[in-house]
Amino acid sequence: MFLSYARAILIGVCVCTAGATHAQTSAPPALTVQSVEAGELFPLVPGESTFEVVDGDGEGRQVLLELSAAEGEGRWEVRFGDYNILHLSELSDGSVLLTGLDVLTQGQIVLYEPPVVLLPSRIVPDRTWSASGRATVVNRETREVEHTGEYQHQVMPITRERFATPSGDYEGFLVPLEQTIELEAQAVIRLWLDLGFFPGKGLVKRSMKFVVDKPMWFGSTTRRTAELVR
Repeated sequence: MFLSYARAILIGVCVCTAGATHAQTSAPPALTVQSVEAGELFPLVPGESTFEVVDGDGEGRQVLLELSAAEGEGRWEVRFGDYNILHLSELSDGSVLLTGLDVLTQGQIVLYEPPVVLLPSRIVPDRTWSASGRATVVNRETREVEHTGEYQHQVMPITRERFATPSGDYEGFLVPLEQTIELEAQAVIRLWLDLGFFPGKGLVKRSMKFVVDKPMWFGSTTRRTAELVR
């Protein structure tokens, strides 16, 4: 059951813009956003938005994203429908950490030690970072530890992108990340997650793919892309 928790992480985005291929077609204007503070790219203020799964598992489903303050200074929760709750911590320099993940469909919580840097204080093109630590899976009701493992977290070069969504077109940043968790139960979870942010609005598009490798058993692959509707 613990292996399915990564399916809840729906968070990510991937999009490309088409350029002109003929002299008669004008090229799209150059991207103007050069760099941005994390607090502007992903404002941590209470609010709601609606996403639609446009490709992959659950295609056509609309899901409500709710951002709310949690107990403790600089603590926030991001609830994505009945899939998951992300627990975030905002540091004094403005960077945003992922401290835990509630997997509502499985009744489990994943805790990261140390917390994972979701966004650094300032986002600039080509920036990368990596981290490693301990991942603990606990029962959401009893708080008993069910599984432990080691995580490896890496963010690939950040790029400036244009995102086309049902709510409009946005110029922002694509933050692509990869995460691997090697569980002591002899299984490995590999996650690819692309997060598309628009300054002042937050997350506008996201794409996810995860693969579960289990020796001597059949593995599994899940993918899903969601776009902002309103």
